[in-house]
Amino acid sequence: MDPRRLPVHLQPSLPVGEQDYYAFWRAPRYRWWKGLLAIALAGFAFLVASTILSFVGWAIDDVDWTVVATGALPPVGPGFFIANNVALALCIPFAGLSAWLCVQQRPGWLSSVEGGVRWGWLLLLLAVLLPLWAVVIGGLTLLGPLDDVRIRDHTLVMIVGILLTTPLQAAGEEYLIRGLLGRAVGSWFSSPVFGVVAGTIVTAAVFMAMHGANDPWLNAFYVVFAVVGSWVTWRTGGLEAAVALHVANNLTATAILPFIDFSDLFNREAGAGDASVLVNVGLLLAGAGVVELLMRRRRNLVIRSAPGRTQLDALAAPPPGFGGPLGGALPPW
Repeated sequence: MDPRRLPVHLQPSLPVGEQDYYAFWRAPRYRWWKGLLAIALAGFAFLVASTILSFVGWAIDDVDWTVVATGALPPVGPGFFIANNVALALCIPFAGLSAWLCVQQRPGWLSSVEGGVRWGWLLLLLAVLLPLWAVVIGGLTLLGPLDDVRIRDHTLVMIVGILLTTPLQAAGEEYLIRGLLGRAVGSWFSSPVFGVVAGTIVTAAVFMAMHGANDPWLNAFYVVFAVVGSWVTWRTGGLEAAVALHVANNLTATAILPFIDFSDLFNREAGAGDASVLVNVGLLLAGAGVVELLMRRRRNLVIRSAPGRTQLDALAAPPPGFGGPLGGALPPW
């Protein structure tokens, strides 16, 4: 049965042939414009939420509103930091609901080709990757100057805020960029290889642009980060590995913030980065290697699937009463 000959409402919205993560929207009911619509919807929702929460965060920090009026970014305080994290965390439901409304694949399919978050796999990755990042980044921090490190007025609220919102913030970026945007681009190519390559290039460019850095070292880091995230997503059939890498990186990078003045946290002008980012690049590559090793040991990890085939087979099956195991013998005529 050719699924595209069926009425649109009967065409499966899930792939009927085995597809990898980035080609997963290539199903009979999919049309190229649906990906664009999903991106626009999620992007608009994020823009609105981010704008509202930014003003809430600035109000909590009691910023100088004349600075905001000029278009400049005021000094970063706990309110804005947490508000920014919450806005990015909201990208998880924004991306999932946009995919559901526009592509007719329920939110769980954005997590993996198995239809949901594979929690055992995610927790295993976090258990291995977090200590790796903590040892390397923590060691480098201890080797650096510690004169400014002390208990501050914002210490408690920042510890709680980082622990509660940073993992969700990291996941939100993955669901929006590697998930929704990556799939939209990947779905425009009939060749899965071209889809992965194009999705990686586009998501890397967008991920770098979202961070607004004017420093070549930082931009190089963001590009490597995005490429590694796309690679492990494609290799494992889901976002769990990219989320785990992102969480490990962001938690360790922000662990010192409760104890220092971080008012220029988002300063990414030229000169803000240096060759030390190569350590983080090396960590990302090592993390990708760890993911690859764990994936090969986890033999039951599904990296391609065709869940729409069941729906198609059900449509092709004869109704009860016309022979077969449900219908009994055919009538003599």
